[in-house]
Amino acid sequence: MATANQIAANRSNAQKSTGPRTDAGKQITRLNALKSGLHAESHIVRGEDPEALAQLTAEYYAEFHPVTPRQRDLVDTLVHNQWLIRRLRLTEADLYAHHFADRDHNFDPKYNFHKLRQQHALADGFETLEKRLARLQSRINSLERSSRSATKELRELPATPQATDEPDACDQIGFVPSNPPDIPNPEPRIPAAAQPHLSPAPGPRPPAPAVTPSARATINPKATALCIQPLAGLPSV
Repeated sequence: MATANQIAANRSNAQKSTGPRTDAGKQITRLNALKSGLHAESHIVRGEDPEALAQLTAEYYAEFHPVTPRQRDLVDTLVHNQWLIRRLRLTEADLYAHHFADRDHNFDPKYNFHKLRQQHALADGFETLEKRLARLQSRINSLERSSRSATKELRELPATPQATDEPDACDQIGFVPSNPPDIPNPEPRIPAAAQPHLSPAPGPRPPAPAVTPSARATINPKATALCIQPLAGLPSV
């Protein structure tokens, strides 16, 4: 157990902690608000706004409300893909800007083809950047396919884990269990030793009644179990 002096020292040290003071430290702590599995600081490159990533993450979490680990992974995939798509689209504009700056730096008015390049800057840029633009678009297409797949799986997943209740076998219509449960006998059994010995009455025995087909066991289709009807004409026991 901490002593009084240790408690006082801890309180004194706590007063000295005022949080991050530098701009870099404050920028990192702002990312702590992300309730996501993404390491936001590793997704930010120079020129990108951490607040924009935090806003994007909050929007996706507000739309899908992930509660399970798999749902959170899928939402993080959507955020990651969309963030890279935004970056790649900015990269395309940056490629053109870099190309135009290089052309302007090397421009010489005494050459006619330099003038043509300047007059048709987009055509000149596309011809020069075609391969890099194709690679860029290929990456964007791949990210969009990944996002569509993640969105489809996310919408097919249940909102919360649900336990499946299997119906009892005896509740199925027309099912008769092979080993039915013991049904208590409503009448108490009398031991054989206590039962009176009855001798058959003298004289000829009456003939047994004939069993007609209509008196045989029948199955009631409306019942949920096998129903045996009593045989007509038989004396009750």
